[in-house]
Amino acid sequence: MWFLYTSIILFNAAAFLMKKHLRGIEYYASIFWGLFFSNLADRFTDKHDMYGFFGPYFIDLKTLLIIVGIYPAATMLIINWFPFNRSIAKKIMYILFWSLFSILFEWLSINAGFLYHHKWNLWLSAATYPIIYFLLIANVKFIHWLEKRN
Repeated sequence: MWFLYTSIILFNAAAFLMKKHLRGIEYYASIFWGLFFSNLADRFTDKHDMYGFFGPYFIDLKTLLIIVGIYPAATMLIINWFPFNRSIAKKIMYILFWSLFSILFEWLSINAGFLYHHKWNLWLSAATYPIIYFLLIANVKFIHWLEKRN
């Protein structure tokens, strides 16, 4: 559990101490969209017992610590430093960096015992993370579009 608690502290310290490049509404909307999207994905993967936290089909306080303690802070970090006004190559490299970081964190989480894989593996995660991060960034761009429209 020390890895989980340390991760929560480090992710949140980084998220709240970093220099913010976006407005509060962008973080707020992105966090809730990310939580919705992860919950939706988890419903599909839970049905087939692909992966989970601690034990299958059960949300407990430890699982809520992960969902509330890590997901929002990670979302803030990912969208905050995205190179919106840079080249496509820099954007792709940024998403690949976060994907590699996430695979490493997932591997550490498995070894720490708070994440398990049944019908899932790190290769599937490697294919999924870039899509998830692209959707997070697309959500920020959608927020910008909505605001310009008004």
